[in-house]
Amino acid sequence: METLMNPQEVGNAIADFGFVVMAAACYLVFSAAIIFFFAKWFVRIIDNIIERQQKILDEILQLQREQKEMLEQLINS
Repeated sequence: METLMNPQEVGNAIADFGFVVMAAACYLVFSAAIIFFFAKWFVRIIDNIIERQQKILDEILQLQREQKEMLEQLINS
């Protein structure tokens, strides 16, 4: 019965485990970066939509004020 492990097998096991740890760490960092940039991109799209809607609503409000002024001028004339 052999109680000691072959040093080469131990070295291979450590090397394989180290590779798995490094691959997992790279995967986690890459995944976190992708999620972060996707979230920033999504927020930018939503902000642009909100800004365009705000501009449209401002134009509508301005037109409504102009129409109100025109009606007041017609009524007062």
